[in-house]
Amino acid sequence: MNEQIANLFDEYSDVPSSLIGHEVLRNQLLPNLLGKEKDTILYFMGKSLARKYPCESIDEIGTFFGAMSWGELYLEKEKKKEYQFTLSGELTQKRLKYKTPYNFRLEAGFLAEQITLLLGTTAECAYECHSKKQTISFTVMTT
Repeated sequence: MNEQIANLFDEYSDVPSSLIGHEVLRNQLLPNLLGKEKDTILYFMGKSLARKYPCESIDEIGTFFGAMSWGELYLEKEKKKEYQFTLSGELTQKRLKYKTPYNFRLEAGFLAEQITLLLGTTAECAYECHSKKQTISFTVMTT
C-alpha cells in the first residue's frame, strides 16, 4: 500500500468503513473542488437542503441530523431571537480529531434555514468547535 493510501486509512481509522467514502468526499474532495468559496457554498448547500427537506419541529431537525450521520443535535437554550444548539456524538468527536479540520458550514446552513422555515423569519447560524468538550455549538440568530 502506498503512503498516501496508508495516511488516508490512518486518518479515518476510527470511522466505520461504511462512512469513510462520505468523510473523504465531504472533508477532502468537496473543499478542494469548491476552493476559496467553500465556506459560503457549503452554507448555501445546507440552506438548499433544508428547503428540499423541511422539518416540522426542532425535534425533527435533530432526527434529520442523526439520519444524515451529522451527529446528535440538541437545543440547549432558546431566547427571543437566539437558539443555541449542541452537536455531539461519536462521529462528531472523531471529526474534531481529523488532521484536515472538518467544516460544519453545511450543517450551519441547514440549521439556519430550518429555523427560518419554522419561524417564518430570517435566521443565520454560526458555529464554534469545542475540542475539549468534543462538541460543536451552533448559534442561530433570527430577525
